[in-house]
Amino acid sequence: QKVVGYFTAMRNFADELKKAKHSVVYFQINDKKNTQSLVENLALLIKEHNIEKFEYLSPDEYRLDQQLKGFSKDLTIDSEVFSSEHFYTEREDLSTFFKGKKQFLMENFYRDMRKKHQILMVEKQPEGGKWNFDASNRKKWKGDTLIPQEIRFDINVTNIIDDIKKAGIKTIGNINPKYFEYPISRSQALIQLAYFCEHFLVHFCYFQDAMHTDKIYFF
Repeated sequence: QKVVGYFTAMRNFADELKKAKHSVVYFQINDKKNTQSLVENLALLIKEHNIEKFEYLSPDEYRLDQQLKGFSKDLTIDSEVFSSEHFYTEREDLSTFFKGKKQFLMENFYRDMRKKHQILMVEKQPEGGKWNFDASNRKKWKGDTLIPQEIRFDINVTNIIDDIKKAGIKTIGNINPKYFEYPISRSQALIQLAYFCEHFLVHFCYFQDAMHTDKIYFF
């Protein structure tokens, strides 16, 4: 599902950018020009479009981050990296906080961030009188609490799955190609978020760690 969702979302995003009149070059899995190598594809585009400066967003994945750093370092043109702003924290926050400490406890880091940014805080004390309510969200689901109907988007991903198979990409799990249920765009993601807040959030705090063999979707 993750692989299918990734490729579907990326193609959808490329289409949205094109509709918004942005200049987009998007290599699909089986494109003839796709060398199947990120570095080679980038070098090809730089040469083909006479690019004078290489700019990219700092990736969330370590492997990709190292790959792009190495690539930009070896370039003969200028390069610059920008924050993706995917996270509330900066990249150095964690290492800075734990520098010189003997105990690496995430709870301590969370508390520090809440104090620093005044998130769910009343002056210097946590909102509600406690730093966390972990003990409350470990309840077992016994069937007496109704699980709302999940929201589905039912997207046809037949072409994506065919391309993945042709490319020889190994995946796990089963997907109905005509009814892919997860959001693939920002607008769909916002719809899902609103639906979750309206129907699921009220019980999520109690059952967020619960799973049941009779249910595919849960809180």
